[in-house]
Amino acid sequence: MLMQRPIKKGSVVSIKIITGEEIIARLEEEGEEGLVVSKASVVAPNPQGGLGLVPWMMSSAPNKLTFNFTSIVAYAATVDEIADKFTEATSEIQIAK
Repeated sequence: MLMQRPIKKGSVVSIKIITGEEIIARLEEEGEEGLVVSKASVVAPNPQGGLGLVPWMMSSAPNKLTFNFTSIVAYAATVDEIADKFTEATSEIQIAK
């Protein structure tokens, strides 16, 4: 059986919620009742035909959000390629290739 390591604070995670939306965010804390995340974003098409990241809540800019476990279908560490793009889009960090 393959054992998985716990997701570390500061990691980029993908969260699937009961509405079907997939949210990409930085994990701040895994609490008793849910996940506390920052910079929650969703993947959306851009005008050039590619994909980009947009804030999950367009009308608000909260520093941190809590997703209750009752609203979460699944969550996991985001694949490296997308996590790198998320980091570049939400910070001053540019990932070296």
